[in-house]
Amino acid sequence: MSSFAKMLSIIDLFSEEKPVWTAEEIAENLGVSIPTGYRYLKELCQSGLLARSTGGLYFLGSKIIELDYQIRTSDPIMLAGKPIMQTLRDKAGSEIMLSHIYNDRILIIHEERTSENLMISFSRGRMHPLFQSATSKIILAYLPKNQLDKLAAKYEALYASKAVESWDEFKAKLGTLRREGFSISHGEIDTNLTAIAAPVFTNQQIRGSLSMVMPTRRYELFNKEKITEAVIEAAQQLSDALSRNEVPEPE
Repeated sequence: MSSFAKMLSIIDLFSEEKPVWTAEEIAENLGVSIPTGYRYLKELCQSGLLARSTGGLYFLGSKIIELDYQIRTSDPIMLAGKPIMQTLRDKAGSEIMLSHIYNDRILIIHEERTSENLMISFSRGRMHPLFQSATSKIILAYLPKNQLDKLAAKYEALYASKAVESWDEFKAKLGTLRREGFSISHGEIDTNLTAIAAPVFTNQQIRGSLSMVMPTRRYELFNKEKITEAVIEAAQQLSDALSRNEVPEPE
């Protein structure tokens, strides 16, 4: 790993579980000397990506808030997805979520909520569990085999703690999801909530998923075929818009 990559990897250390770090902890985690760690931290603080508080503690800086605003107003996936998601939300009266995969992470990047405001554990900005629920599984179903196997090897312990089937059985289920073009899960993360998800592509490359989330009791009352078709159609509309580079101008 280059020095620049090591410096940027410091940002990945900050999490909900550990939002503040000392310079010594960061240097030890990166496997660099204390002076090198301080040099990295100085540059990140100067850029605004990190900030330093009293007591020598470091936390994420204000530049990230500025970047988040830029993403909200210029991200092509979000700009193209918002009107499609709003239409689907109003049509079904359910929460709509847009997720994006990068590296080995699945991140919820936009939501269209209803007045019901369901208590969904994972919302914008939070990493979604890799191997749980329709939102992630439909993305995994379209990953190249070598990439999927690398994820399995890297997160074997995580997978084993969440799943009841073997990896081969799980991959077989992903194959079924790929053939069907959608995924449905009931209560895998939040009890009594159902998620229906369909893949989102850019030029036939998987980019993420579009999910509808609702109370399971309501799902049981819907025409399941029609509601699933509506999610698939919305995801296809977004995929087509991205592939044709038809992105609305920022408001």
